[in-house]
Amino acid sequence: MTRERCPVCGASDLDELIVLEDYPMAGNGVVRAEEAQNVPRGLLSIGVCHVCGTLFQMESPEPEDLQAMLLRQPLPIPQKITGMEVQETDRFLNHLRRLMPDKGRVLQIGCGTGEVMEKIRNWGFDVAGIDAHPKAVEIAQGLGFEVMEGRFDEGMFEEESFDVVVCRSVLEHMIEPVQMLSVMENILKPGGILALEVPNIEHVFRRGAFGGFAFYHTTYWTAPTLRYAVSLQGLAVDSTYETAYLGLFAEKPDKNEEYTEPIPPATEDVETIIEDADQFLDRKDRLAEELVDEIHEHFQNGVTIFGAGTPTVDLIYYTGLESEVNQVVTSDKTRHGAVLAGTEYEIGPVEEHLEPGDNRAILISSERRQDELLDRLDEYQTGGGRVMRFAPDLEVI
Repeated sequence: MTRERCPVCGASDLDELIVLEDYPMAGNGVVRAEEAQNVPRGLLSIGVCHVCGTLFQMESPEPEDLQAMLLRQPLPIPQKITGMEVQETDRFLNHLRRLMPDKGRVLQIGCGTGEVMEKIRNWGFDVAGIDAHPKAVEIAQGLGFEVMEGRFDEGMFEEESFDVVVCRSVLEHMIEPVQMLSVMENILKPGGILALEVPNIEHVFRRGAFGGFAFYHTTYWTAPTLRYAVSLQGLAVDSTYETAYLGLFAEKPDKNEEYTEPIPPATEDVETIIEDADQFLDRKDRLAEELVDEIHEHFQNGVTIFGAGTPTVDLIYYTGLESEVNQVVTSDKTRHGAVLAGTEYEIGPVEEHLEPGDNRAILISSERRQDELLDRLDEYQTGGGRVMRFAPDLEVI
């Protein structure tokens, strides 16, 4: 489906920002080993709305495409085993806790394996969930939760039946995000809280080198566009935060409260979003050339890439690096033994590749958690190993 109107404000004043041909149609950048040969490629076309600044896929994927990408990924593993994204989860819950009522009923959309639901249940709430991954549903149900399997949609839950609706890392996957926000508003009781968290594309624009766009994200959110999309539902934004993720917490007004007309993002905000996107894409082209030159000149024995996700998929797509990459490694246990989408690189644990060697380097591919990743490489560097990273320009340290 080719979009002719913005998925948030409905405007037709759109431009095509970038077109990537023959791009791997993968979810989080990795697939199970048995699915490595089944990853299709397609045309990834990103558009921008000049009215509200929303960035989105112009050739919108079908629901079955999104589900196929999800099911090709490694099976979900509980966070308490992987230890991943703990700080992000704690930050979200700390903000949410301050706004929660004393008691009530909570729905988590995209509940995964149930860690967030467990913590909210421990606060004394009745919690239910929905998730599109059958294995995640099975694990969450094993914790004693009522969990529906499927993609959130209209008619699944009764009107005004929840005091809180939690939706983390899901809205960016929804083909019609404003319509789904309307459904969330509909199932909230008056005075209820909607708690959202989505990836912050502005963080990537300003600090990243590769990544940013991928088939499994249909919409790319900035703070102004997310706030506007939520206000279109008549919800009053209470608080927000901006890191690599955007957190937003909004309240459904009581029925006797006066409706406030939503205000679109300011023109200067829209111009800033487009300018930042253009600078990011220019930087990506430049860094692709610089990285290839640096490796060929100084690291003839190749590099090990530290990071197994969409930035690494994008890096290899842009640079064409193949024989120069010895291995792709990660500290994320959910991805060990999987394969980087669109390649033949099987992903290993980083601990197996920290012995310093002559004329080789470890390349950190993502802008996120760099201090933590560098700490893991401290002994490797002390022994003479070289590390490359993007900050956002290419650095060799």
